[in-house]
This record gives sequence, structure tokens and C-alpha cells, in this order.
Amino acid sequence: MKRLVICLVAALSLLAAAARTVPGEKVGVTFDEISYDFGNISADSQPVVHEFIVTNTGQDAVAILKATASCGCTRPQFDPKPLKPGKSTKIKVSFLPAGQKGFVKKDITVRLRSGKGKSEKVTLSLEGNVVPVSKLKD
Repeated sequence: MKRLVICLVAALSLLAAAARTVPGEKVGVTFDEISYDFGNISADSQPVVHEFIVTNTGQDAVAILKATASCGCTRPQFDPKPLKPGKSTKIKVSFLPAGQKGFVKKDITVRLRSGKGKSEKVTLSLEGNVVPVSKLKD
């Protein structure tokens, strides 16, 4: 019985530690934010553009290997050069609202690798409400 209790406490401690993991911490980067709410926009508006700031807080260079979006209406762009310690870069994400309606949430999966070979995936997201043009004119 004692062994079971000890195992349960250990398992819960591990789960709690995993829940506190900060995105990018494993490879040594921080993000200024991982989610951006663009609010209400018209379905016929220009693309919404947001820049997520990534800062290398570690001791080694970190490379952004890939950034992929959950759909074709969302396009991430980034500088592929390794990010040196203490430096920051931007991941610029464009969302085209045409063809969308109502609440939308688009994810961007970013693959990172440190100079020491540690890798991590971080999910960024854009969300908001795409309003039909006729509703905005009322």
C-alpha cells in the first residue's frame, strides 16, 4: 500500500511539472506571446498580420527549422538563420479572412532546435471573429 501511494505521488509530481513547462523552454527561447486575438474583422478585409517575437534566452544558437499553419489561409514567415544567444527574431503570420466566418482559431506549429541538438515544437495561434460584410453595414 505504501508503495502504491509513493508511486501515485511521484506520478502526480511529474504531471504537475510537465504542466508548468513553458513553450520554448526546452531549447532556450521565450515567446512574447503564443496566442493573438485579432478581434472582429470583415470577411472581405486585407490579411491580418501579427508578429510573434522569439528571444534566445539560452547559451546556444537556436534554429527555427519550420513553421507550418493549420490551413492555407494562414501563412507564417521567419528568418531561417540561427538565432544567437540574447537576440530576438519575429515569426510573421498572415491570416486571410476571405471564405471564413464566425469564430476562427488557426494554429502555427513551430519546430525549433538548439545548438546542442535539443528540439521542441511550439504551437502559436491566431484567433478572432470573421464577420460577414453585410453584418458590418447594418
